Amino acid sequence: MLRKSNVTHSARLNTDLKRIDGGFTDYLRHRHTAAFTIAFYCRFLRKVARYLAKRGRCAVMLQRRDVPRIMRGCLPGWKAVSRKSRQSGLFQWLRFIGRFHEPAPCTRWQKWLEAYEHFLRVDRALADCTRAAAHHALNQYLSWQFRGRPLRWDSVQAEDLRRYAVLRCRVLSPKSVNDTLSILRQFLRFMHLRGKCSPRLALAVPTVADFGHQRLPEILSEGQRRKLLAAFDRKSNQGRRDYAIAVCLIDLGLRAVEVSRLRVDNINWRLKSLTVPAAKTSPGRQLPLPAHVASALRNYLRHRPHTDVAQLFIGQTRLRGRALTSCAIAAAMDRAYRRCGFAGWYGTHRLRHSFATRLFARGATTKEIADLLGHRLVATTDHYTQADDLRPLAQPWPI
Repeated sequence: MLRKSNVTHSARLNTDLKRIDGGFTDYLRHRHTAAFTIAFYCRFLRKVARYLAKRGRCAVMLQRRDVPRIMRGCLPGWKAVSRKSRQSGLFQWLRFIGRFHEPAPCTRWQKWLEAYEHFLRVDRALADCTRAAAHHALNQYLSWQFRGRPLRWDSVQAEDLRRYAVLRCRVLSPKSVNDTLSILRQFLRFMHLRGKCSPRLALAVPTVADFGHQRLPEILSEGQRRKLLAAFDRKSNQGRRDYAIAVCLIDLGLRAVEVSRLRVDNINWRLKSLTVPAAKTSPGRQLPLPAHVASALRNYLRHRPHTDVAQLFIGQTRLRGRALTSCAIAAAMDRAYRRCGFAGWYGTHRLRHSFATRLFARGATTKEIADLLGHRLVATTDHYTQADDLRPLAQPWPI
């Protein structure tokens, strides 16, 4: 139950409002939360404070178990998807007052998930977001498979895996279902290597038909490439930084996460090379540094803010001096797409595809492109090399 306060209604409300507008706002700013998000959270928390004050309660005495009741009372009739962002603000408030406690993980299969997460992090060097997606997908499956049942893999049948795939098809697209089933298949292979289940179980994971739905990202033509690079204001500090990021993405084929991990000392000016840090399954690689890329990096470094951060690309305005994340890099490219009028474009992977396709059109082999992209398997690179026109490859019909 929520604890009641002995102070009056107005005094209780004023105390909560002062703490929301004062200490809580400073707390969010210290966490580098965007100003729009801070205003959004505070606006909802003022509503929560008034709701609680009318009932003789105090916002500083909230517990996590009270959140569902508060959300229903403050937002009656609202859909869950609309409540989610406001619930995030309430969770931040609980963290601020020291009353946020993560729910205890399910101990029944937590050891399996922890061992698999360690394998993905140490042995496969996968990114944090990839490991989080795998953890979420596997936790959903294990909850469905072993809820109320003993943890025995020999009781799992191929029919169970097919039924789970059918259930996922009801709420997810075919591509998302196949991604989930691929995660499950890899997990079952891992469990087999640990002696927990039969190898036939991984082979029994089905694949969902996805005819006509798989689409490769639209690549940039040479004219679109020039238009994109011209969209950056190279007279401003932020424009110089974003231009240098763009040429690393489109002319070196780097991933956004690799650009975010680049360090100043990764550039070898004498050998005209760039050492790309490890990311995903790539252990890292060394790339030649073209003259125009080196010029863009030099121009950016001359105006780079002084900081102790080792990362190459850092914030220039609100997050001045802090290393950019892959999300911030993608957002910079999204802004450039909008300036160019490329409607519906987002993300950075189309730039990587454009880089591979341009090399392929100029005669580079798939193995050479795979080495530049950091792919372990040449088959992966085949999805990146899109031929614009196959007519020159057509042979005459034999007479």
